[in-house]
Amino acid sequence: MMINSLTSLYLFFLVGIIGMAPALAGALIFASKIFDVVSDPVMGWISDRTNTRWGRRRPYLFGSSFLCAASMVMLFNLPSFESSFAQAAYVEFLLLFFALALTTFNVPYLAMPAEMTDSYSERSTIMSYRALFLVLGTFTGTAIAGLIAGRLGGDEAAYSTVGWFLAAIAFFAMMTCVVGTRKARFVNNLKAVKVPLKDQVRFFLVNKPFMVLGGVKIVQFLQLAAGGTSTFFFFVQVLQKGEQALFPFGIAYMSASLLSIRPWVMLINRFGKKEIFMFGLVLQSLAFLSWALATPAEPDWLLYLRAAALGGTISGIVICGQSMVLDVIEYDRRLSGMNREGVASAAFSFLEKTMYAAGPLLIGGLLSVYGFDNSLPRDAAQPESALFAITLGMAWIPGLCSLAMFVGLLFYDLNEQKIAQTPDKAQQI
Repeated sequence: MMINSLTSLYLFFLVGIIGMAPALAGALIFASKIFDVVSDPVMGWISDRTNTRWGRRRPYLFGSSFLCAASMVMLFNLPSFESSFAQAAYVEFLLLFFALALTTFNVPYLAMPAEMTDSYSERSTIMSYRALFLVLGTFTGTAIAGLIAGRLGGDEAAYSTVGWFLAAIAFFAMMTCVVGTRKARFVNNLKAVKVPLKDQVRFFLVNKPFMVLGGVKIVQFLQLAAGGTSTFFFFVQVLQKGEQALFPFGIAYMSASLLSIRPWVMLINRFGKKEIFMFGLVLQSLAFLSWALATPAEPDWLLYLRAAALGGTISGIVICGQSMVLDVIEYDRRLSGMNREGVASAAFSFLEKTMYAAGPLLIGGLLSVYGFDNSLPRDAAQPESALFAITLGMAWIPGLCSLAMFVGLLFYDLNEQKIAQTPDKAQQI
């Protein structure tokens, strides 16, 4: 999640620090993700067919850790260019390199939990740990990055330091994942997947829970990307507090998230994943929409209350959503008789990265349409229309996305009983 936060932060860096046009910056970020149309399913297919003493996934996690860290450093340390075209081309090259490195890590990483347990309820517990590190990653990529940038002056040199910091943290986190899963259960492919990749993808299209959850995830990732992309702009331009204010905001967000993880797991085990997911979405929509009322004059405690409301809801939503991904993968395994967690995870990874790129594209386009002046200093007053566009991204778009996800979940019908009643073709092979 810290790396996804980087994608959101990068639009602010390109527009507010480098001075690139918002629409162009958003388009560059989005274009780099088109590559994932091919790379994600291929990476999933490759990892599904891999058999090593370390499992099918961990070797890719190890190698990609170095590539991700290197690309993050380069993204925030751009050389000078005489032409804007050369600058844009170089940025696009780096974004493509970053996308490839992230694919090599993310697809195997998302597939691993499906191999760790067959228990419906234990998946929620596993995902609670992922939610924990998701919160810490978001805090690092937003709050601490903002604090560093603000303390160092908020110029290009300051963001160069941010790039080095984020790269170091990402490398440490990725290697921790490699080392920490060395004793985790893994499954080498018991049955060679000889079905062509395109046919495997086609099989997913007839898996209704998979498709419904995929649609919900599309909206969720767009929501997080739009809100995350708008956060730096919102604090600097709308609230006029600067990047450093993101640190206490992040503390409130993180504290509420961490404290709510255990209660969310208890509620999920008591009432069900879908039901608690929908309950959390109602609360989250209210939390997001409350940012439309925020002004520079409001007291700090109200800002922190909003942050806590967001943090407290995101934990439950993430635990439910990620656990349900594992459920649809298990359901697919029973239907198909194939261990193809990699291909399934690649589909969700592609949706995630595409929507996290669509967020900057959307916000960049809105900023351009509503008159954001990228020639002004990063903290200079912007037109009211531009401030409205930022508020759209921070409050209205995410809030409405929560309601859209609620509607989508009405069509999701997979539960523990349905999985248990589905004949397991994998055991018949």
